[in-house]
Amino acid sequence: MLRLTGQEFGQGARQAIDLVSAQPYEGRAGVGGVVLARPGHPDVAVEIEFEAPVSVQTTGSFRKVLEMAGHGLSLLSDGRAVYGLGWLDPSYDSARQDCFVCSISRTGTWELWHGTTPYLRVDNGMPSLPREQLGADEFADVVDRVFGDIDGRDATRLWDVADACAKQAHGTMVVVHPDAATERERLMPQAYAIRPARLAGRALQAATSIDGAVLVSPDGRCHAVGVILDGQATGTGDASRGSRYNSAIRYLAGAGKGSMVIIVSEDGRIDLLPRLMKRIRRSHVERVVERLVGASGDGTDFETFARLDRYAQGLEFYFDQAQCDAVNAARERVEERQWTEEGMRVTTVPISPDPAMDPSYYLVEG
Repeated sequence: MLRLTGQEFGQGARQAIDLVSAQPYEGRAGVGGVVLARPGHPDVAVEIEFEAPVSVQTTGSFRKVLEMAGHGLSLLSDGRAVYGLGWLDPSYDSARQDCFVCSISRTGTWELWHGTTPYLRVDNGMPSLPREQLGADEFADVVDRVFGDIDGRDATRLWDVADACAKQAHGTMVVVHPDAATERERLMPQAYAIRPARLAGRALQAATSIDGAVLVSPDGRCHAVGVILDGQATGTGDASRGSRYNSAIRYLAGAGKGSMVIIVSEDGRIDLLPRLMKRIRRSHVERVVERLVGASGDGTDFETFARLDRYAQGLEFYFDQAQCDAVNAARERVEERQWTEEGMRVTTVPISPDPAMDPSYYLVEG
C-alpha cells in the first residue's frame, strides 16, 4: 500500500495507526480519517499544510493532530508523516490505486478503504476482513423467518428504524419482540415505558440517546426505551465483542427467545441477531451428499474425494440423520482405503445433525 502511495521502503504505518486509534486525547477517543497519498497528488485537496510534517511514529503528536480531523477534513499522510489536512476529491480515479483512506471510528478500531471498497478492519490490533453491511433484502429475510408472515410494510418500517440508528453518531440496540406490550411490563422497572408509537427523526434520536435498548413490536411501534435486558449465560457469546452484543446473546437464550435484536455499533455497522444460516435448496444438499458417497468407491482418487468433502463440510449444518450417517460411512471407507493403499490415515470426527436445523432453512422448490 505504501509503495502505491509513493513510499518504496515505507513501513510501520499499520502499527502507527493501531497506536493512534487506541490513544485518547484529553479523555476523548480518536475519531477521524487519514488520507494516504503522496504530497502533491492531483486528486488531494490541501486545506492546511504543515511546514514541518508530523511523524506517524510519534504517537502523541500524531494523536494530537488527529483531533483536528473532522468537519469534512482528514489528515493527509504519505505513510511516514502527516503533511496537512484536506480531502480526497470525489473525482479520484480508483483505477490508479494510489490513494487510500484509513477511517478511525472508535478506540482501537479502524478500517482501510480504497474508494468504496473496504480492504481491512482492525479491532484492538486484531486484523480481519471487513464484513459487508447488512442489506435491506437480507434484513427482510430474517424478519420474515423470525416473525413468520409479517406485513411487508412492517418489515420496511423496521428497516427504516435500523437504518436511522446506523446513521447516528453513537451505538444503540433495538429489540423487536413479538409481544412487546407484555415484555415491557415484565421488564419494568428497568425500562421507561412510553405510549406505543412509531418514532423517527429527532424522536428516535432521543430514544436511543440513553443507555439500554429500545423495545419495539414487529409493526415498528416503540413501547419502551432505556431497557436493561436480562438473560442467561451461554457458551455462544463472543469475548471480543462489547456488552451490547453479549447481553443480546443472553437475552435471546432466555426470555427473549423468538425476538430479534438489532445492534448498531458506534461505527455504524449493524449486527442482526439471531444469526441465521442462509436458506438453500434441499435438492442441492441431496446432490452434494450423493456425489460424496459416490466418490468414496474404489474408482475415485483421494484428491477428488477430498475436494468434494471440503465442499460438503460447508453444508453440514443442513444434513439430517440419514445424510450424516451416509457421509460418516463414506469418509470411513475412504479412510480405510487410504490406509490400505498408502499407509496413511486421516481420521475425521463423525458428524451428527445440528439441533438448530429445521425445514425452514430449505427454500420452497417449485
